Formats: sequence, C-alpha cells, structure tokens
Amino acid sequence: MGLKGKYHKQYKSIVLLDGTSSAGKSHTLKHLNALPYYETNNPNQWVVIATDDFNGTGDEGKEGEERRLKLDHPNIRQWAKENEESGIVTGLYRKEGMKDIPENPFESEYIQGTDPRAWYMAQEYKVGGWKKVIFDDVSDDILKYVPNIKHVLLHAPLYVLLKNVYERNERSKNDENFKYDNRDVKMVLYQYAEKYEATKTKPDINEGDPITVLTKGGVTNLLKKNGMSDDGIIEFLNKINLTDYGDYYIKVRDSYMTPETQLINVDSERTIYLNNMKSKFKTRNSNYELWKLKND
Repeated sequence: MGLKGKYHKQYKSIVLLDGTSSAGKSHTLKHLNALPYYETNNPNQWVVIATDDFNGTGDEGKEGEERRLKLDHPNIRQWAKENEESGIVTGLYRKEGMKDIPENPFESEYIQGTDPRAWYMAQEYKVGGWKKVIFDDVSDDILKYVPNIKHVLLHAPLYVLLKNVYERNERSKNDENFKYDNRDVKMVLYQYAEKYEATKTKPDINEGDPITVLTKGGVTNLLKKNGMSDDGIIEFLNKINLTDYGDYYIKVRDSYMTPETQLINVDSERTIYLNNMKSKFKTRNSNYELWKLKND
C-alpha cells in the first residue's frame, strides 16, 4: 500500500547550543554552516536563533529592538518602544500596579524568572516556519518554552575560555565591525559558575571534563593574568567549590544537568571537539518522517 499525504508529518530538528559567552559557540556554528535566521529563506538551511538577536535599544541595539517589536503583539509595540522594554514582560508591570499599559494577549506566555529574550526566540521559531533550528544561548531557558529540543552544552576549560575572551576583546578594540563585541571577564566567569563546579572526583566525560586538572594556585594565577582582583578570584573559587589544595576537575552542576543534556568539551586546539559536535547535529536524510497507518 502506498503512503498518502495524510500519512506523513513534517519533521523538525531543534537544538539548543548552550554554553557561557566565549565558550566557542560562534566558532562551532561557523563550522556547521549555520546562518542567522534573518539571512536566509531556505527552509532546509540550519538557522540560528540567538538571544543576542534580540538585544538592546537605541542606536546600538536598534536591530535587536526591531526584531522584538516585530514579534510583540500589535497592541503593545508602541508601549514597548517608548519604554525601551521587552513587550512580553507587561504582565510583571501589571502585577506591580502600573496602570495605562495596553492590553497584551501574549503576556501570560512569559515564564517569570526566565530571560525575556527566550520568549522572543521561541516566538520566532513558532511563526518562522523553520525546519532546522539551533538556539544559541548562555542559559537553558528556551527549554521551558519549546519542547523536544536536543540540549547540547559546550564546555570550554577555563584556560581556553579566558583565551577566547582575551582574543575577543582585542578584536573589539582593533576592528570597527566588532566594537560592541567585547566581554567582561567577571560576567563570563559568573555564567561559568552557574553551570559548573569543581570536584576532586574525576567525572565521566558525559558529565564533566576528565582531562583538564585544576589546582587552586593554578586557577588563581590564571585569573590574575586576566585582570581579576583578589576579591573577585576568591569569590569565583568559592562559587565553584575550589577551595582546598590538591587536584580538581570540572563537572556540570547536578542542578543544571538533565538526562537530555549532551556535554561537549572543547579541546585546546578547538578541532577535535568539532567532529563530536557535528555528530550531534546530524539530521535525517529527508525533511519528513513517514508514519504508516493501518486502514480502518
């Protein structure tokens, strides 16, 4: 019996590429030939929808603001523009007793405590008709908005991460095209501590980095070389529980790890991990998955 149109449904591939800022997500996406969603109309192209796509206001953030406003409900666009605020958070203002806020049918969709940009990523996915999507973020908030996402967590060892931050900041100083691309070391380390912690037990490669050995003195010296203050270093070491002498390893925090999380460790040359990463993004040969159903 041949398959009829009603016996198939559209198959979509959705991946969250998660990791701290400067972990190497942009480098990875380049090698995966993924394009920003607003640069292609090809439904078979891997497209990237990133939190950074919805950043900012004013001249510096004009493009990000326009992308947000496009996805806001028409009722709220002018309010969001005049208040330089994400329109999706109007419900929070209502709870605080603020009046004269236009009706926003979307406001109940916002999940309190999440980055508002995650809602805009989810909304673009919902209305854009994309078949192969990579969400690019420094958190896993998108998992609360979109089901059935393959969660890939990209971990860069501290020495690689800080090298990436340094190179990024140097580029922002010397290249006009990247002048807004600099990153604050303390902010990046804060993101790192939210996801990872130190352990004296060598972790499984699927749960941490069993290759890179850390010591309190070694990490302290590394952070000093990257401009961290003594107080900042102590704060970071306490946050990741690297407070004693001896050898440590890094593992994903239990609170951040889920059964669906697939950890990828970046190697020092940033080459070996790419082969592993590419295998996580393989899709089926067809854009459709066929179901053979029984006749009545």
